[in-house]
Amino acid sequence: MKGDRYVVIDVETTGNRPTTSDRVIEVGMTVIEGLEIVDSFSSFVNPNRDIPLFIEQLTGISEEDVENAPTFDEIAPRILQALDGACFVAHHVDFDLSFINAELDRAGYAQFEGELLDTVEMARMLYPTFESYRLQTLSDIFEFSHEQPHRAGSDAYVTAKLLIEMFTKLSALPRETVHRMKPYTEQMCNGLHRIIHEIDVYNFEQADRSLPNDVEIYRGFAIRKRQQHSESTQAASAQSFDAALFFGEEGLLSKTTTNYEERAGQSTMSTAVWKAMNNEEHLLCEAATGTGKTLAYLYPALMKSLEANRPTVIATETIALQQQIVDREIIKLNEALNEDINVAILKGRSHYLCLQKFEHFLDRMPSSYDEHLFAAQLLVWLVETIDGDIEELNLPSGGYTLWEELKSDSYTCSHAGCSYYNRCYYHRAKERAKHAQLIITNHSLLFTDRFSSSGILPKYETVIFDEAHQMEDTAGKYLGYESSYQQLVRLISRFGLQDSEGLLFEIERSLKEKSINRYDVEWVRNRKQELYHLQSEWLQLFQTLQNIANKKPSGTIHYRPSQYEGKFVMEVVERISYMIDTLQKEWLNCIAQLEDQHPEESTLWRKVSQLIDDFTDENETVRQLLVHEVEEHVYWMEAGKTNAFDRLTLYRRPISIASSMQSYFFDEVKSVIMTSATLTVKDSFSFIKNTLGLPKENVNELKVESPFSYAKQAQLLVPSDFPDIKQEEEYIDALSEFISMLTSHVNGKMLVLFTSYDMLKKTYNRVKPQLEDLNYALLAQGVKGEQRTRLVKNFRKYERAILFGTSTFWEGIDLPGEDVRALIIVRLPFTPPNDPVYQAKANELTMRNENSFQKLAIPKAVLRFKQGFGRLIRTKDDRGLVYVLDKRLVEARYGNSFIRSLPEIPHTYTSTDEILSITSDFFEE
Repeated sequence: MKGDRYVVIDVETTGNRPTTSDRVIEVGMTVIEGLEIVDSFSSFVNPNRDIPLFIEQLTGISEEDVENAPTFDEIAPRILQALDGACFVAHHVDFDLSFINAELDRAGYAQFEGELLDTVEMARMLYPTFESYRLQTLSDIFEFSHEQPHRAGSDAYVTAKLLIEMFTKLSALPRETVHRMKPYTEQMCNGLHRIIHEIDVYNFEQADRSLPNDVEIYRGFAIRKRQQHSESTQAASAQSFDAALFFGEEGLLSKTTTNYEERAGQSTMSTAVWKAMNNEEHLLCEAATGTGKTLAYLYPALMKSLEANRPTVIATETIALQQQIVDREIIKLNEALNEDINVAILKGRSHYLCLQKFEHFLDRMPSSYDEHLFAAQLLVWLVETIDGDIEELNLPSGGYTLWEELKSDSYTCSHAGCSYYNRCYYHRAKERAKHAQLIITNHSLLFTDRFSSSGILPKYETVIFDEAHQMEDTAGKYLGYESSYQQLVRLISRFGLQDSEGLLFEIERSLKEKSINRYDVEWVRNRKQELYHLQSEWLQLFQTLQNIANKKPSGTIHYRPSQYEGKFVMEVVERISYMIDTLQKEWLNCIAQLEDQHPEESTLWRKVSQLIDDFTDENETVRQLLVHEVEEHVYWMEAGKTNAFDRLTLYRRPISIASSMQSYFFDEVKSVIMTSATLTVKDSFSFIKNTLGLPKENVNELKVESPFSYAKQAQLLVPSDFPDIKQEEEYIDALSEFISMLTSHVNGKMLVLFTSYDMLKKTYNRVKPQLEDLNYALLAQGVKGEQRTRLVKNFRKYERAILFGTSTFWEGIDLPGEDVRALIIVRLPFTPPNDPVYQAKANELTMRNENSFQKLAIPKAVLRFKQGFGRLIRTKDDRGLVYVLDKRLVEARYGNSFIRSLPEIPHTYTSTDEILSITSDFFEE
């Protein structure tokens, strides 16, 4: 490997069609020999055609730059000389090679057909936890000097530095890892496969090569060793709570935190949390942005844990906040107290890799490219990961489907039969939680632990709900049921109805090898036929339900199971139940015998057992949705945009979670702390108290105002001449025009929050052509299928960009400083009146002669509005404007409820022209 020659090439082009009209406009080349850079070359290339404007803006290469540059055929000899006997390397090698070969062909030279190496592919394999594999991102991570991104010479040089970095990592991997990776690189670039093979041969010639201290070899895998649990120190347990000592101007936190500023609200909140815990009371605490609420509850939570010698459980709704607590706030707490705090993150078991399943996955030899890359990634990851948590990984496109096969489950994780039990990531996580002072988990797992008495968490007496405004939705989902056509189809596909795929193929192969008496190939084929029949009945069920749905004008169709009694729907459900019961009996009888006769295939039999359990669970879910009727629950189906049966989803939710929350939390847990930036409506906690079922006694309330100076940092602007929101087409025209006009006045980033995806998409299509002319990047939720995190990352990297979002973008995204200069709220976020749970709650209020609009619609919309508003000002230095394009905020009687929910902020109701003028003045200050 050290004596090999690698030629790294990057090209800038007029577009992405090498075989038709697009041409190379710049070539960069860097040569590596002996893992050293020995030569670099770059040149503009005259393409003999125009350079599109967007290419000029992206690369900075103009018509003048290439006017007197050599043509490709003039520089081709130098490129060919460098490539002679070398490996062709590029970041996205298919792109660069296709252009080089097209240009060589035009110049009359033979195309390059030697070894190839793609640094994107190699980086994905070696750095499975990186968030992005863009060259600029990798350059930043490794601190390479990359002065001219999107310029061929600079890109080629940085790619060469990256290649050397990756060679170094490959050489340092345990030899067992490299050896196991080798067969999975056969479908990758031939240059990479050859490198892995050479390192593998070299490694086994070095018999005395030692392992890193934190790595062990087990069953042929190189695995990161488990960390030993440290017990609480005497010094830590001797401390007592003192808010002033910790948060004061001369307190512990100030001595370890750069640019520390004392915040009175933080100390007040911390004291209130401690008091509630100490007095075994519950607390509702609305803590505005900038309060520092996370540390405000972490400090008393730790002190209480040490005092009581029991863990405090902290539950968040989002994984991002869990990670933020550990990566930022716990570190601050550690440093301030000069202690090594025992903290454990515990998630649902499906987040954790099952090593026994992974070994089985490798033994059956993955076949597709995605499976090969996935296998190689996980082999590298095993050397590095402590937690074995899927959230650490950036998987290939099919990786998340493959994870379903490898995630931990109760069958494969039994103590008696698992070879990896002592190294199991899920049990490691549970073990860490037993020794932890603070356990950080999510709402969903906490509800599972309480409502099902599963004993996932160790015994605790105090729990803190952060993001507490989400408790109702998450608890409602847990206490309800949901199924879709795709749900059972996915289970059947895991068995595999096609030849040479799925568990049935593995079982058939195993039975052939072992010549097992009764269970032969014919037996497997009979089971396959049963699955075909089951899938056919499932199809018939959802086609029937879809026909019912199509008779209704709305996409949301309410129903009650009793309306199907004695009808065809119920007949199909009963046939499905019978078939799944039969399937279960057949397989369990089979597995009981096979496990005794062939324990070496225990992983395979347990995977089948788990899958059969999943079928049984799905059967129970469907019966709960279509057979069992509970008066206090609401039932509905959603047909999807295409009105196709394979997109139909059935739902059942409790109308209220209050009684369940009271029974399982407020009556059983000594102290429940609930905090969020949005819990009050018109300065009252009444709405959230009624929603969550909080008792009338033993509950404290606290509202902590933000330390930000909103009056100086922000303004609220409402255009008085906008069309009525009900005139949708006219409104979208005005909205599109307003956004386009606003760009030149804001000259920065804008976030636009919609309540309707349909309106978002229509506005996107109208605005996009205009923004391209204005050199503004436009990103939109759902339009191109990008995930929320990817959209936010892309939004951050642009200087001038607009992000369209709905639903989840109203909360949970942190865009401080210049990341958002202007926030547009398209309309007040009222819950759609046909929302099933909302409708059921509203009907109950009406039956009690109460005003559902005042009691339900307005409070829910106000809380949502506050969440959206909170996206603008994230730090004390932020400045920005909020535009609400819904005149009801000012003209409707209830509009004042929304304005009163915000901090003290100047608000103006005037014409669009005047609003644009105010905007210019604001940003010129």
